[in-house]
Amino acid sequence: KIALTLPGVQTVGEGAAGFNVRGGSADQNLVLLNDVPVYNTNHLFGFFSVFNPDVISSANLYKSGIGANYGGRIASVFDVALRDGNKKKFTYKGGISPVTGKITLEGPIKQDTSSYIIGIRSTYSDWMLSLLDDPNLRNSSGGFSDIVGKVSHRLDDKNNLTLSAYHSRDKFSLNSDSLYRYYNTNASLQLRHTFSNQLNSISSLSFANYNYNLSSEENPVNAFKLDYRINHYSFKTEFNY
Repeated sequence: KIALTLPGVQTVGEGAAGFNVRGGSADQNLVLLNDVPVYNTNHLFGFFSVFNPDVISSANLYKSGIGANYGGRIASVFDVALRDGNKKKFTYKGGISPVTGKITLEGPIKQDTSSYIIGIRSTYSDWMLSLLDDPNLRNSSGGFSDIVGKVSHRLDDKNNLTLSAYHSRDKFSLNSDSLYRYYNTNASLQLRHTFSNQLNSISSLSFANYNYNLSSEENPVNAFKLDYRINHYSFKTEFNY
């Protein structure tokens, strides 16, 4: 939502989490979570973002002069990074709303050396729909859940290792027997090495998967299942001088 206040950035429409940059379509934006692509950034018909704000350290939008390290994109690059967990003590926080609930846990694995952070969100919108008077809405369902985590470990004064992962699942059915589902999964392993005060490198191994399917099994005669998936693998090393 903050990105929508920047020049040249517009929403794709009401009730949607996507954005258009300078006339480009939503699929011309590269969205990264800890350097791994996220192929669907919406939850629950676009009312929620896939990013849990409690575990984010930074979000940078590049819409002109995009760096070559991002591989090139027509419209923009939206780079989101997860923060490290608390290396001193265990902490937690949570929240609840009429539709969703969330909790975040973080703390040290080894004092001042390694830490973890985990954020979990889920919805109980199906229960809310069952209370409505409109039969069309009572016969509908929709919901999502996601979990994101990061483990950071300092190997020594010159090497830092981080492992991050994200998984989400969405489903909805609008007054019919057709059920829509989609899943986002990604993970990355990064090693940051410092050669000197002027030179350092970041090596990363990453995986991303997006799976979407539509099914209808209420009537066996007309039952069907349609699905597709995208698998993404990458390894790269960047040197900064």
